[in-house]
Amino acid sequence: MPLLRLVLLGSLAGCGWVDAWIGDEPTPEPEVAGAVRLQNLTLRQTDDKGQILWLLQADGARYSDGGLQQIEIDNLRGDLRVAGKPTYTLEAKAVKVRQRNDQLWIEGRTTVTDVAARGTIVADQFVWRGDRALLQAQKNLQIRYPQVAITAQRLEADSQRQELRALKAVQVASSLPEAQDLRLSTDVLVWQQEQERLLAGVGGSGGVTVVGVAGDRQGDRLRAQEAEWSIPQQQVTLRRSVQVNLQEPRLLARGELIQWRIDRQQIISDAPLTVEYPSQGITGQARRGVLFLDDNRTIFENARLQSQPQAAQLRAQRLTWRIPQQQVEASGHVEIQRPNATLRTAQLVWRMPQQEVEAQGGVFYHQANPRIQVRGQQAKGWLDRQEVIVTGRVQTQVPIQVRLP
Repeated sequence: MPLLRLVLLGSLAGCGWVDAWIGDEPTPEPEVAGAVRLQNLTLRQTDDKGQILWLLQADGARYSDGGLQQIEIDNLRGDLRVAGKPTYTLEAKAVKVRQRNDQLWIEGRTTVTDVAARGTIVADQFVWRGDRALLQAQKNLQIRYPQVAITAQRLEADSQRQELRALKAVQVASSLPEAQDLRLSTDVLVWQQEQERLLAGVGGSGGVTVVGVAGDRQGDRLRAQEAEWSIPQQQVTLRRSVQVNLQEPRLLARGELIQWRIDRQQIISDAPLTVEYPSQGITGQARRGVLFLDDNRTIFENARLQSQPQAAQLRAQRLTWRIPQQQVEASGHVEIQRPNATLRTAQLVWRMPQQEVEAQGGVFYHQANPRIQVRGQQAKGWLDRQEVIVTGRVQTQVPIQVRLP
């Protein structure tokens, strides 16, 4: 009987999250000579209150001494418990098991099922710290839940806090129809399961990359130092050094706080941002912006665009940029400047390929050399040709130079 008790309560070292991980070898118990084979084995452990921490069965087991005592088990199955209630179920065909006090160590391909959240965790090494309701896993790790599929090098699942933490080379793929193309990569991921919220990059150094922003836009990607994906709200919030990279056509946007509304297919920045349209040599700044991914349209507020090829600058309270048509519609205190001229109006349309502008309402045109001021209701001009035609109740002021004898 003493020998059997030693088999059931083999040794297990304490395992920390980073500094002392699962691979640390447990402290060996005194060696026992020989080997023991068992059938229909039950592994059962309780805490100091008498509540079961794990209850496992196996078809067969073999105990042998090799400096470290352990049980080699065939067809292991059972459950891991919190407050006496099954929290995880597990099964494995052939594994090595150690147990000591409130900790259970399993080595070998094992599948663990999250009872409440209906997820599965598969790995080659597990530690169950029953005293803390903490499940740790590593080596060939795969995690699959109804919402997401995750791969990582290390995992820690805190059952009491309902929080899952993954580390190193973390890849997240959405399993939800409304975000089926979403892919997220980072080095630190925290999944707050009760809130259905994933926090990526927090406390890490590698940042976060989000790809698959829309189904037919596979090249688009978002990058930031931190990201928060709220599954119920269908929203990804990116913080710190955010970069939006759209491919067709190529458009870059940068800011410190940008949200991707998955249900609306919109990228929203309520903070200042900058934009760049490389193919047309255009850059810009805005206090706020919205990118509509479904029709390749952007709206900027309190915005300024610079066109380097034409040395032109456009300011307005509101800009609507129709990217495929390469057309900008401006309204509210609109001003377009060139080195020698300025045009102010209430509304303006800028067709970029033709470098054509059309102004409507309260048009004022000022030219420095030769000096001319023109007021009217409409205007049409071409930036590359430096030509403007003003119409509608035109008022012109041309200075007269008089020579005195």
